[in-house]
Amino acid sequence: MDEQVLRTPEVFGFEHAEAPRRNGPLEETIVELYATLRPSLLGYAYQVTGSSGEGEDLVQVAFLKLFDQMSRKAQIQNIRSWLYRVVHNLAIDQIRRRGVHELAVNEWLSNRSEETTRTTEDALIAKQQISRSLEVLNLRERHCLLLRAEGLSYQEIGDVLGISQKAVSVYLARGLKKFEVRNEASA
Repeated sequence: MDEQVLRTPEVFGFEHAEAPRRNGPLEETIVELYATLRPSLLGYAYQVTGSSGEGEDLVQVAFLKLFDQMSRKAQIQNIRSWLYRVVHNLAIDQIRRRGVHELAVNEWLSNRSEETTRTTEDALIAKQQISRSLEVLNLRERHCLLLRAEGLSYQEIGDVLGISQKAVSVYLARGLKKFEVRNEASA
């Protein structure tokens, strides 16, 4: 004799009422990831877009997408690189709409390389050198250098940009070589 066990939530139509409790650990996970990864993602978004407000929006959208994917039980191998890729793609779309990519990258690299002990004149000279050096880099080389400066591994950079680790290595080597050649010529 087959007995069928009826669960109370299903009998009374409460299965949807239990959903928030089942999502509790997922929400907690997302909140923890947000607290941990937000600063570096925000920094990267700012570097690419040149705007802290837009960067904050992009990071929030990326975490909403992560929540959506995880609630659908999508398999994400490396959440950190997945988030960087989403932020990267959103930022690129944003700057394409605005058309200010060159300015944002140049400004970020200039600010990133400044030391607080430099004089205003030294800082201006350094900004000019970085700007001239960036002129010789292509877009892939710049993005690889930016992501590497954020501490991402070659694999993670490859995941973000949709290229192989070998390609990342090549772009980084070329970009650094171009920087060296350009800076030696101006020295």
